[in-house]
Amino acid sequence: MGEVGTFPFGWVRGASQDNWQIIWDPKTKTLFAQGALSKRVLELGKSSTWEEAKHLADKVINEPGSYFSDPV
Repeated sequence: MGEVGTFPFGWVRGASQDNWQIIWDPKTKTLFAQGALSKRVLELGKSSTWEEAKHLADKVINEPGSYFSDPV
């Protein structure tokens, strides 16, 4: 079986002075946000399945103030 990539779930724009892509890595089971400008990576949580990761990603996108120090 070939390499498994990461799954991008969307963006949070303008939080903590950056735009953040929400990504899940199935190898590490980690959902994280990567800053488009800063290139910083923030771990958001662990999800054992794609479905769990999608649910958490939707929550982050809809409630960024719960995950970023300077919300949108």
